[in-house]
Amino acid sequence: MSIYLDDSALTLEESNGYFVFSLAGSYEITYYAEDSSGNYSIETISIIVHEYIPPTDLENIDYSGFNNYYISLNDSYDVITDLAWLLRDTIYYKSYDDARYVYVSYDEDYQVVLYDYSGSTTYGLVPKEWGDGGKIYVDDVLFITVEREHVWACNDMRIKPTTGQQTITEYVDYVLNEDNTFNYRPSGHNKGHYSDLHNIWISLGSANGSHSDHFYGEEDGPSEIYYLMNSIFYPGDEYIGDIARILFYMTLMYPCLTLVNQEDENAVKGSVYYGFLDVLLQWNLEDPVSDYEIARNETIFAAQGNRNPFIDFYTEGFAELLFTFGDPNVIN
Repeated sequence: MSIYLDDSALTLEESNGYFVFSLAGSYEITYYAEDSSGNYSIETISIIVHEYIPPTDLENIDYSGFNNYYISLNDSYDVITDLAWLLRDTIYYKSYDDARYVYVSYDEDYQVVLYDYSGSTTYGLVPKEWGDGGKIYVDDVLFITVEREHVWACNDMRIKPTTGQQTITEYVDYVLNEDNTFNYRPSGHNKGHYSDLHNIWISLGSANGSHSDHFYGEEDGPSEIYYLMNSIFYPGDEYIGDIARILFYMTLMYPCLTLVNQEDENAVKGSVYYGFLDVLLQWNLEDPVSDYEIARNETIFAAQGNRNPFIDFYTEGFAELLFTFGDPNVIN
């Protein structure tokens, strides 16, 4: 077998039969194989090499900073459980109606819209407003139609407080109704898991419709533009890490929401099992935390009282550590 590489592979070394990439980057490798009869085959694959960030044990992270929000974790012997309850005990929900008006500025006058992309004429230029029913006009001309996107889809959050109350003190047991119906889509004045600002992002209306309650994945590989294929939704290269870190927060925040890997028998659309954890962990590495994501986390902290630790402690390999053995599913 022969192997051919593009010029970027000048950073490549071979060691004991393995290829060792000394620099992060994108590599294209072509395999050529020929048998004794002259039959041959050629296969080209692309490999993206990411910089390795050695994780730190959860108990050894310095939880100072961030207005001392996490300071209690410095003395914790069970960071995952204590963190889950910290997030749950410090949240104060906006109503579903009010959630649409919590903006994070792209600059002073604009906002980032989920699933928009750099090649679009609207990217980074959407006025900081909700508009008239989600229709935003510029100079009396319809500029863009936006909707509220639940990143963890409403239909995949089939939970509610047993009392029907929307406060954190009642947010302990999550149940289906006796007839297997469920209450998940709120009226405007209600507050609860469906109005959690970390999970709500103003998005392109068309993309929100495409996502619906489908799992995230990449059936047709990476793409700058969002797409739906084989009932799997790809959010676009710009947002894969953002999506992953939102879903990580949601599964830690809400006890019965569970992330599962591909091929897991529980990976059924429309259930409280969502996916795919293995794909999301890869997206988390491929698309690091951006300045806008940090600003969004701070805005939500000011409006809602809790934070997304998968953004705050990204450089410590937080997601990789927390999900070492799969979704921890912290209930008690």
